[in-house]
Amino acid sequence: MTKQAQRTARTKKPAARTSAARAKPTPAAKPRARPAARKPVSRAVLEARLREAEETLDAIRSGDVDALVVQGPTGDQVFTLKGADHRYRQLVETMNEGALMLTQDCTIVYANARFATLVDVPLEKLIGSELQAYIADTSHDMVGALLQQRVGGAAKAEVDLVATDGTRVPVYLSATASWDEDHQLTCVIATDLSEQKRSLEMVAAERLTARIVEQAAEGIVVCDLSGSVIRASKAAHRIAGTNPLLRSFEDVFELHAADDLRASRTVLDLALHGSTTSGRELTPLRDGHETIDLLLSAGPILGSDGEPLGCVISFIDVTDRRRAAAERLQLLERTNEAWLEAESANRAKDEFLAMLGHELRNPLAPILTALELMKLRDEESSRRERDVIERQVTHVVRLVSDLLDVSRIAQGKVELHRRPLGLADVIARAIEVASPILEEREHELDIDIADGLFLHGDEARVCQVLSNLLTNAAKYTERRGQIEIRASRVGKELVVVVRDNGMGIAPELLPNLFDLFVQGTRTIERSEGGLGLGLSIVRSLVQLHGGRVAVRSDGVGKGSEFEVRFPAIEPARAQVAPVVVEPAAGDADGAASRRVLIVDDNTDAAEMLAEALSELGHETRIAHDGPSGLGVVESFVPDIAFLDIGLPAMDGYELARRMRVQVARPELRLVALTGYGQDSDRKRSAEAGFDYHLVKPIDVRAVVSTIKRLT
Repeated sequence: MTKQAQRTARTKKPAARTSAARAKPTPAAKPRARPAARKPVSRAVLEARLREAEETLDAIRSGDVDALVVQGPTGDQVFTLKGADHRYRQLVETMNEGALMLTQDCTIVYANARFATLVDVPLEKLIGSELQAYIADTSHDMVGALLQQRVGGAAKAEVDLVATDGTRVPVYLSATASWDEDHQLTCVIATDLSEQKRSLEMVAAERLTARIVEQAAEGIVVCDLSGSVIRASKAAHRIAGTNPLLRSFEDVFELHAADDLRASRTVLDLALHGSTTSGRELTPLRDGHETIDLLLSAGPILGSDGEPLGCVISFIDVTDRRRAAAERLQLLERTNEAWLEAESANRAKDEFLAMLGHELRNPLAPILTALELMKLRDEESSRRERDVIERQVTHVVRLVSDLLDVSRIAQGKVELHRRPLGLADVIARAIEVASPILEEREHELDIDIADGLFLHGDEARVCQVLSNLLTNAAKYTERRGQIEIRASRVGKELVVVVRDNGMGIAPELLPNLFDLFVQGTRTIERSEGGLGLGLSIVRSLVQLHGGRVAVRSDGVGKGSEFEVRFPAIEPARAQVAPVVVEPAAGDADGAASRRVLIVDDNTDAAEMLAEALSELGHETRIAHDGPSGLGVVESFVPDIAFLDIGLPAMDGYELARRMRVQVARPELRLVALTGYGQDSDRKRSAEAGFDYHLVKPIDVRAVVSTIKRLT
């Protein structure tokens, strides 16, 4: 074998040698002279040469031969198989698959350039390294199983390679057993699946997106990585005003925002880089002049490796919605304005009612005082007239009280002074209050009250509730009617029922009977029916006590029944305070004479009160404003002063403060006269230096009792 053949054998595989093979003449060779006759060859030699020739042919067929050495007359000649080898190598080196040759311990002894590219490792560094270094952790077991099964034939599986930068590369790996002389080798072919998987994912994503887009009512477009629209809903066509398919998104939808004139590009870039946009308000220009409002959201379409395959952008035309919202806002603003106006009017009404009640009390005070004065003088000649005046004034006082109660309830100014109460005592007081109208109409009152009924409430307000119901029953029942009041305990509640056999209530009136100013139809003779405030006050006061009230009637002419329920308390917890009884007229008898100053801008009220007190033996002085009152005390030092709060120039609070300073007598007592009787009013008068607080209209008995109590 020549040196050239030897090098070839060392690089590839050893060349087969034959000593008997001769070169055959080519067709173009010229005829040679007939060689001289040779000696006959023995059979053994021929058999040996035949075996050598057969071995050579087998070696050529099996690919174990790189070259042939032929012995001829001119010496040994080397014939290589260069043509076939060269094509084989070109095929392996240039194919798109990665190719490896592994030893039994998985060491790489051969690799082509494509495999080096897949794992991003220089070719020269691959030789001698181990295959597992380029297999992802999750695929180690699969590759191990694949190499074990290669002996029985080609073994194939999908696995992940890992490049030097950590990138995973999906491949289809095929392993086949091979031998080199006495060494077992493995031939490995790796087919890159990246593009195929990406294409499949893109197709699957696109199909899903297509189904979504087709069913969407809003504008939806799908863009590829270049920003071209590859799918668009019908709404998107309508918003674009043209066919957007296969056109650049930012060219078709020129979106603008106040802070971003190229909002289309911004949204697209964010989505294609994996970010999302949600609910952004943008405005495109449509038809060159008409603007619309869009609410836009955008996000990427990601592959299994987390890399964007494209993006989907959705937008909703909210132009009409915005216009409707603006109209609703305007309507709401107008409604709020109307509500504020109504609230203001309602507040003005409440204030008016409060002021009306206050102002009505002022003229009522001197009328009541005049009546008391007439009683003191015992003028029998006008007794009937006095009774009429007293009855009518009492009725007006009740109406004024109702007006003030409604105003206070509406403004949330009702304050309850709650304590344990015996229900029987409160009912007795209510009957006493309602007795004038009961007696006048000659009604028969049936009373049935169980023992041991107690509640926690404001005595005056509970009495007001029950007396209002009794008065109401008396007014709406014909003369000599039947009225009954019953009280019992049911579970944890006290139940009071006021029933009559009067004119009854129409069914259509029942649901609204406790509303303000609601009344049944009255005949002319029932002019004392009131303002329709009593039942509204009843419901409000009962609810303030945590109770409830209901009404029942079988219809007009069939009577009515009112039921009030209050939370009950156990008798053991009811330490009932004694009922405070207002002093009667006789309490004035024997009262010591006092020096009394009256300051009131109502001349009649001041003069009538002064005259009544003078009749009872008290020394009095009158002033009609604050400065005049201060002038009086310079020469007349009173024991007690009755000061009106609503004085001109200087109100009663300021007058009281100055009088305390000017009159250096600690025994001086000051009494406030006012139409306001809430706790806040009483607290303010006490802070100003008043010792007592009287609510108009007042009668002489209350004034005399106050003088006696304070001096």
